[in-house]
Amino acid sequence: MLIAFVIALFLLLNPWATHIGDRWTPALMWHGTGTLHSTTGAHYPVYLEIWFDPHGSGYRRANLRGKSLLCTQNGQRYNFTVYGYLQHAWLDTNGKKMMLLLFSPKNTKPLIKLDLSGTWNGQELFLDDKGNMAMSFRPDGSAKGYLIGTNSPKEDTTGSLHYAPQSEFDSACPASATTF
Repeated sequence: MLIAFVIALFLLLNPWATHIGDRWTPALMWHGTGTLHSTTGAHYPVYLEIWFDPHGSGYRRANLRGKSLLCTQNGQRYNFTVYGYLQHAWLDTNGKKMMLLLFSPKNTKPLIKLDLSGTWNGQELFLDDKGNMAMSFRPDGSAKGYLIGTNSPKEDTTGSLHYAPQSEFDSACPASATTF
């Protein structure tokens, strides 16, 4: 009984969790895929799965947690833990800003960290790295590791994600991709 009351209280305070990305999300989670495009010409297919985190556990004020996969054009696939913060959302996520922090697993080489800001527009999540991906990736899209080497000047990476299963991402990322 107490558990049901606590869940109801969290949902009363955060009703957007049942309506993420202009979809009914009774499991309190959303998953989608798309491609990020860099001004250097590199492109990165991405899969993102996020869910409501009522405890804000993990990282700062996170009210979302999740996982992500990113594929480089030279066939490398990277796993990430995701912490996110959806700002000023009440009934749904439409038009709301979100910050996503992606971290590669500890002791992974190369270590990669990405900060992506996003805005929901209906069923699409528009993302912008504000030059941040250059801290972990070379201009050709290959990973260099976080804060290693020089950054590409004025590089910007943007794209959008739409609701889709991981299989759509898998078809965009070669099956032979090396996973990190």
